[in-house]
Amino acid sequence: MARSALHLVVLVCVVTAGCSVPGPEPTRQERAVAALDDATTAVDTAGTYRFELELRAETTGEGRTETAEGNGSGVVDADARRMRSTAKRDGEARTTYVLNRTVYRECADPWGGYGVEELDEDEVWSSQSPLVRQLGLLESGALYYNGTDTVDGTEATLLTGEPTEQALTQYRDDGQSPVFGGPNVEDIRLRVWLDPETDRPVRTELRFRVTEDGESATARLRTRYSGYGESVTVELPEKARTEARELGCPGE
Repeated sequence: MARSALHLVVLVCVVTAGCSVPGPEPTRQERAVAALDDATTAVDTAGTYRFELELRAETTGEGRTETAEGNGSGVVDADARRMRSTAKRDGEARTTYVLNRTVYRECADPWGGYGVEELDEDEVWSSQSPLVRQLGLLESGALYYNGTDTVDGTEATLLTGEPTEQALTQYRDDGQSPVFGGPNVEDIRLRVWLDPETDRPVRTELRFRVTEDGESATARLRTRYSGYGESVTVELPEKARTEARELGCPGE
């Protein structure tokens, strides 16, 4: 189950339908909502940014605990509608490219090549961006302004959110099967640290717990953002064109 839990984190908060997030009417502090609006605008106007992420999932069941970890990085060029991201786990690195509405996912060994997927007309390329996804999760559910905190020795504004079931369902990955068939996702918390001068996110941390059939997995995703507005290049490798798999990667 640890590998499945890590897979859930890699798709972070791309949770399938059927999750439950019970609770009373959420509290949304006015100052937090204003800060989120400013952050969204700052990201939209920046055009480009880079990200680095760390993944950790801990699974408990049948009297034992297993831990799985992974990491990744990427760059987003919103102006050109292009993104490149690389995820590393189990000693293997795989890269995904998004060019407008076309997604190229590097296939695992021994198959190689790239699985190709065309996004639906009602989807936009930016829905694949981790920062756009995470800020979108805070558009509903509880949202709190937590004053200031320190990130790498620099003061930052801290927001804490508790996404709703509807938000989680909206950001599910329709191209993936449910991880546990019908899991319960609980204790969801998303924290966002903002640069107080530019309103741009500098770090996020998403935590949640998944339970099913007496087993549970706690997951944590930490992401750092930088390089806003810098010149970036996202070029699709020739191999992605010559070894394209229109039906997707084998075994996935």
